[in-house]
Order: sequence, then C-alpha cells, then structure tokens
Amino acid sequence: MAESAAERTEQPTARRLSKASEKGQVPYSQDMVSAVSLIALLAATFMMGPKIVEWATTEIREGLSCDYSLLGTSQACASYFSAKLVGAALIMAPFLLTLLVFTTGTNILISGLQWAPAALAWKLDGLDPVKGLKRLISPAAAVKLLLSVLKLILISTIVYFYLRGKLTYLATFQWAWTSQLLAVISKLITGVVIRLCLGLLVIGVIDMIYQKYKFTQSLKMTKQEVKDEMRDAETAPEVQRRIRQRQYELATRRMLHDVPKASVVIVNPTHVAVALRYDPDTMQAPVVVAKGGDHVCEKIKEVARAYGVPIIRRPEIARSLYASADIGKAIPDSLFVAVAEILALVYRLRQRR
Repeated sequence: MAESAAERTEQPTARRLSKASEKGQVPYSQDMVSAVSLIALLAATFMMGPKIVEWATTEIREGLSCDYSLLGTSQACASYFSAKLVGAALIMAPFLLTLLVFTTGTNILISGLQWAPAALAWKLDGLDPVKGLKRLISPAAAVKLLLSVLKLILISTIVYFYLRGKLTYLATFQWAWTSQLLAVISKLITGVVIRLCLGLLVIGVIDMIYQKYKFTQSLKMTKQEVKDEMRDAETAPEVQRRIRQRQYELATRRMLHDVPKASVVIVNPTHVAVALRYDPDTMQAPVVVAKGGDHVCEKIKEVARAYGVPIIRRPEIARSLYASADIGKAIPDSLFVAVAEILALVYRLRQRR
C-alpha cells in the first residue's frame, strides 16, 4: 500500500536526489528562463542598436537604389543574395549567441548541470489522447491557467500605470517633428519594456523558489524509506545483487503461479507474453495476472499450455499491454476494445468445444 503524503516528513537524501537526476527529474522554472532571456535580448539590443540602425539604413538605401547591374546575371544574383544572407547572419549572431548563453546558464543555475539519458527515452504515454485530455482538464491545468491570468493582469497593470502618467506628455506629439516623434516613441517603448522585464523577473524568481520547493516536497521520504536506504547503503553490492535476484525469482514464481487462473495469454509471439484474467460477474475490466519477456515469456506459455489456457497471437496488443499495464492492475482504457474482441474469440472457441 502506498504511503500517504502526510507520512512523508523526511527531506530527500543525496541518493534519492541523485536517482531523480538520472531520470531527468529536476526543478525547472519556465518563467525565470523567459525573464532572463528577455532581459538579455534587451541588453543586446541596447549594445547593438547603433550597429543595427547603420546596417538597416545601408540595406534600405541599397535596395532603393535600383542598381540592376547587381542582378544582371545568375552568378551576380547568387553572389548578391549570398552576401546579404551572410550579412544578416552576422548581424543576428550576437542575439542568438546571447540567447543561447543566458538560457543555458539560467537552466544550469536552476537545475544544475545534469546528464540524464533516461529523460530522452521514447514514452508512448505522450501519444495517448485520453491521457492528454485528462491532463488538459485536470486541477493542475486549471491552477496553471489561473496563474497565467494573474501574470497577465500584473503585467497589464504595470504597463497601465506607466502609460497613465505619460498621457499629458503624449498629447504634445501633435506638434512634434517626425524625427522627434520617433525618438520619443522609442523612449516610451524602452520604458515599457524595462518595466515588463522587471515584472517578469520578479515573477520568475517567485516561480523558481516555488518550483524548487515543489520538487523537494515531491521527493520527501518516509522514515521507513530513509532506514531502508541507509541499510542498502551499508550492504555490500554483491549481497544487494543476490537479494535483488532472489526477490526477482520469488516475484516470477508468484506470477507464474497465477497463470493457470488466466482467461487468455496474449503473445508477441516469442518475445512478450501477457496473461489476462476476466470474470464478468466480479470484474469491471480484465486484469493482468502475469507478463514477461524472453525467458519469462516462454515460462508463461509453458504453464498456459499445461493448464489449457488459450494462447492468442496479437503482436501489437501484446507489446502495448506489456508496456502500459501493471501486474495486478486493470488494463488501460485505450485497450478495452481490442482485448474484448480477443476474449469474445476465446469464449466462442470454448463454446465450440
């Protein structure tokens, strides 16, 4: 039986944190990363502003000059556009480099420098539309939406109070020259962006602190888990391997003991076997009583043949059950129809006999 959240009172140990890191489970704050990235891009724009204006002015002047000799031949045209692409890449390189450095640095600051190949593993659960819909309408999604609305209100309030104090100043724009108008508008935009960055930075810091707290809470342990971990740490690796091997053998033996009670065994046919039991009078859905691959797969089929349990070859269904269904649990909702067809086939075969 799972321990309740109230019983998890102990801080996670270093080993627990290490295991979480290996699985790619680390604290992460998207708000903090976004705020730092925006501030870095704003700083890069201030530093590169004169250079960008000079480059843009040159490009516009050259584009309006209508010098057709630059595009007279295919070679000249290719050379012209290649030069323009190189120029655009060079002018954008500082922005892209700044974004890369600060985004990566912020992630390292929040989560630390980790290497977790397990996080790159392909997860079929992400393709399940039912689970995706449940995530969209879950309480966590509602809280996330509410927080997004509150952030939008905060940012809008900052912009409103800044521009409200500039209303009388904006009224004088009707007498300003074009050059003066552009300068004043750029200052207003700069003021708005700076205040937005500060507001987003405050939100990012709060979110980062909360995400780290939430991550620590999710890894808290019970007193028994701490004791078990200390005992495992003091046990020699050879002894631990023997214990795990013995536990695996006992679990496999118990699992094979339940195979004769199965209604059907669905196979891959040689690599995966899943034994299901279904009683329409007492069960709402089929339950997995045993599953295994390779050697265990052969054992399951051997026991099934000995006790007359039907063995049905359905490779895709067998693989899906093996990957998503746990022993002693009901099969996933997405596989109900496919398994029901197999059970109906088994019942028809039994009636013919």
